[in-house]
Amino acid sequence: MKNYLLAFAILVGFNGVISAQFKLPSIPSNPLSSDKSETSGDVNASQEALMSRVADAIGDTLAAQALIAEAQGKAELAATLNNTSSKLKGGDASDDDIKGGVLLTRDTAAEQKEVFAKGEAMTGGSKALYGKALLPYVKAVAKTAKLKEPISNFMKDAQSTLKTTRNPMKLTKLKKTLDTGLFVGKNVPKLIISLGTSARDLMSFAKKNDLDTSDTNDIELPEE
Repeated sequence: MKNYLLAFAILVGFNGVISAQFKLPSIPSNPLSSDKSETSGDVNASQEALMSRVADAIGDTLAAQALIAEAQGKAELAATLNNTSSKLKGGDASDDDIKGGVLLTRDTAAEQKEVFAKGEAMTGGSKALYGKALLPYVKAVAKTAKLKEPISNFMKDAQSTLKTTRNPMKLTKLKKTLDTGLFVGKNVPKLIISLGTSARDLMSFAKKNDLDTSDTNDIELPEE
């Protein structure tokens, strides 16, 4: 019995020496089981705050575009613009409302810009509506332009989070969650430039028709 215990003790001691001298490599963790997607909570909150600002600015722009549409004799378009503006300014705009509002603003700006470029004389009724729309439109464009930096910051955070999310299922879900923010990041910076051009064209058009534009002089518009 004593011999058995002695042999067992020697064996245990030998194994301890072997373990100390020859450390086995650790098994690497599954790359899919851990990623940095826990930061997605931060980017989600960033997107929510940004979308609130986008909805507010685009809502103001649409309301001013509605006045311009009335001045141009397009009552149906004016109603559509006002309805979309109300949805965005209501405080509970859906993702589809925001996307639709951005696209409607873009298309309307392009259409109205063509009228400004023609430089046709305003009639009495249209002149009053243009005069009513001028300051709100320039202010709304300036407000939208202030989204440039927040959008840029959001896009950097979103792209970083997507890059560090290795789990395919989490990545797919995250892309879906950030879809509206990514849409805004792709489209609104270009929209800001076109709105700036549109606002300058409107001011030139107003001056040609002897409208007072002095209230807009100190409003900073985006560079072309």
